Amino acid sequence: MNRSAKTPVCPNLRHAVKAKHGLEKESMRIFFDGRIATTPHPESLGSSLTNHFIKTDFSEPQLEFATNPRPRIEAIVRELQDLHIFTSRHLKEEWIWPFSMPPILPKEDKDIPLGQYGHSFSGEWKTVYRNGLGLRYGRRMQTISGVHYNFSFSNLFLKQILGKEIQAFKKEEISELYLSVTRNFMRRVPEILYLTGATPVFDETFLPVPSDFPFVKHKEHTYYAPYATSLRMSEIGYTSKVQDELPINYNSLKEYIDGMCYAVSTPYSKYQPFGGIPNQLNDHYLQIENEFYSPIRPKQIPKNDERPLDALQSRGIQYIEIRCLDLQPESPTGIHKPSLGYIQMVLLDGLLKESKSIDQKERLRIRENTKRIIWEGRKPGLKVLDDDGEEEDFLTRGKEFTQSLLPIAQELDRHTGKRFYQEILNIMNKRWEDPKYTPSGKLMDRIINEGWEFRDLGIHLAKENYRNQSQMELTPGKFNMFVKEVQKSLAEKEKIEESEKVRKNPTARICNH
Repeated sequence: MNRSAKTPVCPNLRHAVKAKHGLEKESMRIFFDGRIATTPHPESLGSSLTNHFIKTDFSEPQLEFATNPRPRIEAIVRELQDLHIFTSRHLKEEWIWPFSMPPILPKEDKDIPLGQYGHSFSGEWKTVYRNGLGLRYGRRMQTISGVHYNFSFSNLFLKQILGKEIQAFKKEEISELYLSVTRNFMRRVPEILYLTGATPVFDETFLPVPSDFPFVKHKEHTYYAPYATSLRMSEIGYTSKVQDELPINYNSLKEYIDGMCYAVSTPYSKYQPFGGIPNQLNDHYLQIENEFYSPIRPKQIPKNDERPLDALQSRGIQYIEIRCLDLQPESPTGIHKPSLGYIQMVLLDGLLKESKSIDQKERLRIRENTKRIIWEGRKPGLKVLDDDGEEEDFLTRGKEFTQSLLPIAQELDRHTGKRFYQEILNIMNKRWEDPKYTPSGKLMDRIINEGWEFRDLGIHLAKENYRNQSQMELTPGKFNMFVKEVQKSLAEKEKIEESEKVRKNPTARICNH
């Protein structure tokens, strides 16, 4: 199948319906008064090192839920809901914070607890890595939570796209296919942030002295940026000037791996004063691959203690990870199915269209457009830069792009017998018509017009979610599966602590070439 930007015909997407979807979703545990919980990860949830479904992220109370890969969006959202129900029943006098921006934080950075994973080498290594993140970016920034949406096309669909039998697939062509999707996705990040961003506001304890940024104070404890969409992706969140200068691009797998190898193996002078273990894993631009902040990353599942870069080099790209999704406060699980469905259509569109390499000029243009949407995405008359560097109306551009997805939505719906994808476009078109219908617009409406403090609205939603989830039942099979995973994870952690005698800090093998 030939891909062309000028071809409006949508192919048969029968096999595109059944993709592989997976979710990793972070959320903070809080005390009833809205403060970040300082209690250890509950043992009744298993080991945060080895539980497949429930781990922790940067901070000890920062839960990370992971679903199995499923062929339908509905299935992963349902599994995520089951994990919330199970977890809520094992929390004692704590709730789950509904926002990406953190709850009430302690005065001192050092009082934000790091994730603890036991006394094995693997466990201590993870805590040292987190300590290094705290030194480099500040522990407050690391308490921002988000959603990672993992996606891969089905083999049957790839067979259709590549025009060959599955057994004849080459890792190079699969990798190139996912990189072409990645480049086109990067070009649409501004639209994604406008439609899904939900972090225009935060509690004063997150940024005690916000004078360097155009924030407005609301009531006693709340700050916001009037037209912001996703501060989580801004300079006070997951954007790093140091990382922006790294030579990492998505134009070929070799270039991506070479750039990442440079980042994980080259010392950076400003990180050298922090020293090495136990303060940080090393003084390189990136301690490990996971430290790279990007809206999307190509991935391959490592085997045993294999490094992610070695896995990519050895077996190519297996799936892509979307990392620019804020928690949706309207949803008890933080996930909005239409957001996932919309991204699936953007990825399909990115696959079906031509995808040229991104040169430095375009890279800077994407970065500039993304920055404008993060800070002023809902501002009337906002302009962004077009392919020639000229300014164009953002809402018009976004609406036209969303409407261009209609053939894909119709084709996907034709094979499911529902109107799931077309209804998603209706929802998104409404957001283009009026920014007040975006998640960030709705949240600001509640904060300003209903007069909430950010922290109080968070407590209110957390309590409401807990009450609703307490009334929901898990099937016996699902409940037993989670209980068995808890027991298994605790046994596995103990086994690892007994077996890991050798201390090592593996370096990606390909970076030693």
